[in-house]
Amino acid sequence: MNLLQKISKTSAALSDGQKKVSEYLLRDGSALLVSTAREVAESIGVSESTVVRYAKELGYKGFPDLKRHLRKELRPKLRAAVRMQETITRIGKGEHIVTKLIERDIQLLTETLESISHADFQKAVEAIWRAQKIFVVGFSSSLALAYFLQFRLTRLGKNVQWIFLTGGTSLLEQLAFVRREDLVIAIGFLRTPQETRTAVEHAKKMGARVLGITDLPSTPIAQKADICLIARRGLHTTVNSLTAPFSLVNALVMAVAWAKKANSIKALKHLDRLLDTYPV
Repeated sequence: MNLLQKISKTSAALSDGQKKVSEYLLRDGSALLVSTAREVAESIGVSESTVVRYAKELGYKGFPDLKRHLRKELRPKLRAAVRMQETITRIGKGEHIVTKLIERDIQLLTETLESISHADFQKAVEAIWRAQKIFVVGFSSSLALAYFLQFRLTRLGKNVQWIFLTGGTSLLEQLAFVRREDLVIAIGFLRTPQETRTAVEHAKKMGARVLGITDLPSTPIAQKADICLIARRGLHTTVNSLTAPFSLVNALVMAVAWAKKANSIKALKHLDRLLDTYPV
C-alpha cells in the first residue's frame, strides 16, 4: 500500500484537524515536499502538533519521516512525461477539451483571487515604484512571465533589466549591478531553478528588496522574499497552468500604471512619439 492509499484508508478514523491534513495531502501532496510542519499547519488552519500527530498516526516517526516517504513516492510522478500522461487521463474523452481546460483555469483564477493578500499586492506596487532599478528573473516555465513583466514595466518608464542566461558567468555578470536601492522580482514555482535561488540570495546579501511571485507559501522564493504574491497553478502531478500567474502579473502592471497615472501616460506618450518618428 502506497502512502496516498494509506491516507485515504485511514481518513475516516482521524480527528477533524487530522482529516484536514489528509484532504490537503490528497489534493496535492507535492506541496508537502517544500513545506515544514508549521507551514502545512498554517496553510490549513490547524496546530503544528496536529500535523505531527497525523504523521505518527500513519505509522511514521514524525513529519520529516513522512516527507521522506512521500518524496520517494512522488518523485517519479513529477517527471514531465508522467505529468502529461496524468493530465491526459484527467481530461478523459477527447470531447470538449478546450472547455475542460478553460474551466480548470477559471477555478485556479478563483482560488488565486480568494487567497490573494491585497496588502501584499499594494506593497508590491509601492516597491516597484520606489526601486531605483528593477531586476526580473525567472527561468524554465517562468521565463515567459519574466519577459512579459519586464516588457510591460519598461513601457511605463521603469528602469528594468531582464536577467537571462547566455552561458558561463552571464548570471553573475548581471547580478553584479544589483544595489541596495534596487528591487529583484523573482518568479518561480515548486521546483525553483538554482539560478533563480542564486539571484534571490545575492539580492538579500546586497540589501535589495525581493518581490516573489510563486504558487505556494513554502517555495524557496516565498521563504526568502520580502513581499510574496501567490498564484495557483493546479496539481503538481499534472501539467500546470500559467493562466493565474499571467493574470496576476498583468494585474500588477496595471496597478503600477494606475498608482502613478501621470508618469505612466507620459512614458507611453514618449514611446508613441518615437514610434511615429521611427516606424517599425
